[in-house]
Amino acid sequence: MKTRVVIELSGRRLKVYIGHSLAVRDLPEVDLASISAALSGIILKNNKRPSNLDVYLVLSRNAITVRRIELPSQDAKEIEQMLGLYIVRQVPHRKEEICWAWQNLGFDGIGSTRLILAVALKNVFKNIANSLTSINILPESVLMSSQGLLHYVSNVCKDKSLLSSSYFILDIDSDYSDLVLAHYHKLGSSVVIPQGAQRLDDPRERERFCIELKQALAALSSEIPEAKCESMFLTGAASGYISIIREALADSRIDIKYVSAKEYDGFISSGVKDVSLSSVLGFAWHVAKEDIKFTVPEIQIKRDMKTKMQQLTVLSACLVYIMMMLCGIGLVKLGQKQSCAAGLKARAAVMKKDAGELEDIINNFKVIRQYTDTKSDALFYLDNLIKICPGNITITHYNWEMQKQFSFKGYAPQISDVLAFTDILRSSEVFKAAQNRYTRRKKVKDREIVDFDIFVK
Repeated sequence: MKTRVVIELSGRRLKVYIGHSLAVRDLPEVDLASISAALSGIILKNNKRPSNLDVYLVLSRNAITVRRIELPSQDAKEIEQMLGLYIVRQVPHRKEEICWAWQNLGFDGIGSTRLILAVALKNVFKNIANSLTSINILPESVLMSSQGLLHYVSNVCKDKSLLSSSYFILDIDSDYSDLVLAHYHKLGSSVVIPQGAQRLDDPRERERFCIELKQALAALSSEIPEAKCESMFLTGAASGYISIIREALADSRIDIKYVSAKEYDGFISSGVKDVSLSSVLGFAWHVAKEDIKFTVPEIQIKRDMKTKMQQLTVLSACLVYIMMMLCGIGLVKLGQKQSCAAGLKARAAVMKKDAGELEDIINNFKVIRQYTDTKSDALFYLDNLIKICPGNITITHYNWEMQKQFSFKGYAPQISDVLAFTDILRSSEVFKAAQNRYTRRKKVKDREIVDFDIFVK
């Protein structure tokens, strides 16, 4: 089972959750070397196998632009195209410099789809993404911190009835605060308040914080009029400013309640109280399928390459295994054949000794057969030839080769007599393969005769 790791970089502070442990490091500089060194120390200390990690990267809300928009379509592909045109018109950056993601909040019942659009500059998380790559770790997803707050409150709030409809979440971190409106278990909208825990010790900053908070509540309420919020959950470093927040919102009739997890309480007992780990813990417990996830082309390409390499490695291993199996089967069969051949040779050697006398008998039979077979006897051919030879045919020469052929020469008065004799030979059983080698006229004394040469295969 993989170990979940959640990483958030907020200002110069690196927050990491790994293996049920929390770690916070203050960075001297927000550069690749500092982030890589801090991550290597934390991850290798808590896990010796970087390949067995399920890593999620969280972008702080103050580095993201969030808009709640409505588009006249319900088709996902068409919405994607509309968002591309919307971003080109509304975002003052080139499309190559940003990455964006969106979440579908549902159909408004008339003809439009409500969306939450999140836009971030690539260079905001370029260093941390490259630092993960340098230690051979690639994040599964790049998430937005505001949605981690929803998971955090949902997990730590004991009275679940307060989460049924709409409510506010105010999370105070070291350098900023995030006010979230949750509407039907989804992120309705979010507003960044520039004052964080490190600035709220100044009375003037507290006053500005209260003004910003009231304005943010009014903006969120007007943005989603149907959301009637009666509760506000305080998280993170807000535990030290509960009285200030209640005094600022005394006229709003909102029930303000601070919620915290035992993991966070255990961490701040070490003395670090001006930090919020709510988003990190929220995503450590749960990452929803519909959460906003940024797609970073560089990371996606590296992930695809890593996946392809893993597939190639598995395929290569399978091919090597198959080749080894085939070679093993071939060697076994070859060994069986060689063993069988050796056994047959041994049996043949034994049988050869026992069958020596039998071979002598077989050889004697072969010799006897040559002399007892009538078809191997010249007299057999002569006897049958004499029986069928007509009176006008004169045989002058005979030639017989054992088991090869029988031939003879002679003469006749006319060529027609030779042809008729050849037909007679072929009609017999013994000479049916007779062939006339040549026929020629010849003058002997005062008369003409026809010489012939016939052979039988």
